[in-house]
Amino acid sequence: MEKKILIPTNFSKHSWNALIFAMGLYKKYSCTFYVINVYHSQGFLSEMPLGKNHDEQHNAKEISEKGLARIMQGLSFRKENPNHKFETISLQGNLVDNIQESADKFGVDLIILGSRGDSVHINTSEDILKITEDVEQCPVLVIPETIEWKAQDNAEIVFPTNLRIPFKQKELLALIDLAKSLGASVRVLYINTEDKKLSPEQVKNKEELEQHLTGVPQSFHILTQTTPATGVHLFIESRDSNFLTLYQRKQGFFSRLFSKSVVSEIAFDPKLPVLILKEVK
Repeated sequence: MEKKILIPTNFSKHSWNALIFAMGLYKKYSCTFYVINVYHSQGFLSEMPLGKNHDEQHNAKEISEKGLARIMQGLSFRKENPNHKFETISLQGNLVDNIQESADKFGVDLIILGSRGDSVHINTSEDILKITEDVEQCPVLVIPETIEWKAQDNAEIVFPTNLRIPFKQKELLALIDLAKSLGASVRVLYINTEDKKLSPEQVKNKEELEQHLTGVPQSFHILTQTTPATGVHLFIESRDSNFLTLYQRKQGFFSRLFSKSVVSEIAFDPKLPVLILKEVK
């Protein structure tokens, strides 16, 4: 089945890196990559100020279209993958609205973002936060600029959860696809902050999660006497894990795992790719 991937770009190095990473990640899959630039947007995809006259708007559109043409030219110099197709999208207006509308219009399976530097900035970058929080139902993968694609043996994806609310199968599809693309194992991590046994409801949710992940190598891990953010960080560091998956409900980022006070008090800024799963109606 063909995958449809949306890659926002501001023509920066980290945006290009996200595109190349996506191509490597889905090397064995038939994919259409939609490369989108939103111009006259105050945020991630454009550093231009909002122009008010027609000439400025026309110039911004021209810059956007030329930038996308350069990306297509750059891709033409790389070894062609017959399984991959590319389309460019140049739109004016609000950043999040245009990404949401494009994701809905083209039936996008995953949005892949590049972030500056060596971490994902999911708490510290207002631009990335807007996209990861406000775009609904479509999962987002954030790739640090310093991480380049390379095939890895025995890769693993850490998936923290408090097991208090059941998942829907379709909410986990991006995680399952990622694991299969990487040939990776999923390490489900429960941070037992109260040092109590799992409740009957948590046991049921754990069993359902295991069923949802059938077909993907998986294991279940418990950490005690630590906070969620610290526990996740220590677990990743101790195992040299490759990816982190987090789940977002509408009431707030990290609401399934961290309270907002914990997020604000602890600079949780992973230095590995982070897949953000979304609540699906």
